Amino acid sequence: MGVIVTNNSANLTASTKTANLLAGTDLAFAPEDGTITLWAVSSAAGINIEMGVGADKAITDREIIAIGTTLSTIDHMVASFDVAGGAPLSLFFRETAAAGTTDVLWKVEFSSFEEQ
Repeated sequence: MGVIVTNNSANLTASTKTANLLAGTDLAFAPEDGTITLWAVSSAAGINIEMGVGADKAITDREIIAIGTTLSTIDHMVASFDVAGGAPLSLFFRETAAAGTTDVLWKVEFSSFEEQ
């Protein structure tokens, strides 16, 4: 299968949570056994991240500690973990500071075990 990359941005207003950002993408389900890697950076403090694999949470409401306006695959990796083929994947961001609007840049990469 190779490598599949989904990257995007989200804009969160005070005290909100996004819908599943992977729904409707090529990574709504793991295409085969492989590794998921997630990077994220927010424009201000107060953004938490949650990533699900099936019924399990690979990342449970963890604060994004990287603050900035550009995403770096060197500096902003949040997590990397193995997934089974066919597992549903979900990604959510939640604004916790109740302060204005915060932008989040994110990237999710799937690599099949064959490509590693």
